[in-house]
Amino acid sequence: MKIFGKEIAVKSHGCRIMDEPGQRIIPSVNLFVKVTKGCNAHCLFCSNANSTDVPSAFNIPKMVAVIKELKEKRICVNRINITGGEPSVVSSLVYKLLDAIEKERFDDIHLHLNTNGLLPQSQELMRHPRWDSISMSLHHYDAAKLSELYGCRIPEKAFDFEGIDLQKVNSSCNLIKGYIDNAEEAHKMLDFNIDLGIPRIGFVALMKVNDYCREHFVDLEDIHLESIPHVYFTKSMNRGRDCKCSNYLYNRDLKILEIYMRNYANPYYCESSLVYDGEYLRQGFHQDNIIY
Repeated sequence: MKIFGKEIAVKSHGCRIMDEPGQRIIPSVNLFVKVTKGCNAHCLFCSNANSTDVPSAFNIPKMVAVIKELKEKRICVNRINITGGEPSVVSSLVYKLLDAIEKERFDDIHLHLNTNGLLPQSQELMRHPRWDSISMSLHHYDAAKLSELYGCRIPEKAFDFEGIDLQKVNSSCNLIKGYIDNAEEAHKMLDFNIDLGIPRIGFVALMKVNDYCREHFVDLEDIHLESIPHVYFTKSMNRGRDCKCSNYLYNRDLKILEIYMRNYANPYYCESSLVYDGEYLRQGFHQDNIIY
């Protein structure tokens, strides 16, 4: 399909569930709005660590034009993902984007906090009522370990989440050697999330983007989730060789935690992913082709 006179790849079939082929769906995309490359954490595993690149200008009318173009071409936008860098370092910009999107009567808006869901400025952003869902990185159950990983002090009340609707939140846990790297540690993370009241967690293997990630890489298969008591496999979904994920449920004291694991992913796979950085709209995170 074409938008702004240029061809884009859209998702026309759903993921395969187990061995069943994916069903045909209406043409769909996910729109990622990258508000900054900047971040106030210094995570050793991040290729963008210690970046201070905050955009001097962000073209909001152009973003609105993208949304309108997709609507006019009858391309379904599954959701708009506000991401970075760390969105909370440009909170005032994020609030302006939410106001602009609200005027377009768009239904599903997702906030992706890459590192700082435990810091005051990010929790203030999480309290905004317009979010339909929020992803928050949470790589350990111990505040001291998190401070070590993030390279910044974690406040004493970081886990209170006062005024935040945790039913909208899912945590994302990187598997890192010396941190969460085996079934016992993963089990502690499951219990920690249940105690916090977060209903979903995803376990993610590091992408080998630097020496730290290569040296601290933990394979998802080494976690052996199925060995943890009261963890039950529910389904797996895939798009052939490009990506596969598996889903589980964890039951403790009649409380249910949803678990997501990405088994593998082709980092160059970008079907249905559009990325707007405040200046240009591109297809995928790893593509140089400018659509608009």
